[in-house]
Amino acid sequence: MFPRTLSIFSLNGSSHPSYNDMFEVSTINSLLYRCKTCSKEVTNRWHHYHSHTSERSFCPYCPATYSRIDTLRSHMRAKHPVLLSHDFIIQALVCYG
Repeated sequence: MFPRTLSIFSLNGSSHPSYNDMFEVSTINSLLYRCKTCSKEVTNRWHHYHSHTSERSFCPYCPATYSRIDTLRSHMRAKHPVLLSHDFIIQALVCYG
């Protein structure tokens, strides 16, 4: 099972600030970046950028949704290990039967 994603921006045609335009170097610490949208100072711009997008990744096994695919993968490994191993076995049988 592969996660699904949905972006509201692609559905309604609205735009979102680009990754490069969303941040500036912090005036307090040059290792941090200040988000122009919420003023939060962060070290990982990529992770923070996704907190402002409407794109969501859906868990195929429960109603959980996440703004980042890596967080969804962590959720799936922690909450659904039996289902993941079952899907892996099924996929292996289909591919290598």
